[in-house]
Amino acid sequence: MPFKIILGKESFNSKAAAIRRCQEILNAAGGDEIVGDDALVVAAVLAMRRDKIAEIGDRTIKRFLRQKHAFPTRCFYAELGDGTLVDFSFMKAIKAYPGVAAPRVPAAAGA
Repeated sequence: MPFKIILGKESFNSKAAAIRRCQEILNAAGGDEIVGDDALVVAAVLAMRRDKIAEIGDRTIKRFLRQKHAFPTRCFYAELGDGTLVDFSFMKAIKAYPGVAAPRVPAAAGA
């Protein structure tokens, strides 16, 4: 049965297409901060990660970043209002789709 993956204002007809879009955002030039429609996509990916939403709890997301992880790869991060960085994998989120949805994502400033 076909399905669509909706991330922010964008929709994708396959997991591969959603993964490609996340890779584009992760590897984009222009600094670490993710803004605009890209931030909406990243927020939607985070919403699919119930474990990360539980880790964030009631804290507020200040912004989304792309930075190097402890491994030699880049990763998405949510910077919280208290300065904590929470890393999350878009691959884990998209590979688990459908059937993953979080009740809410704390709003990011500027997103």
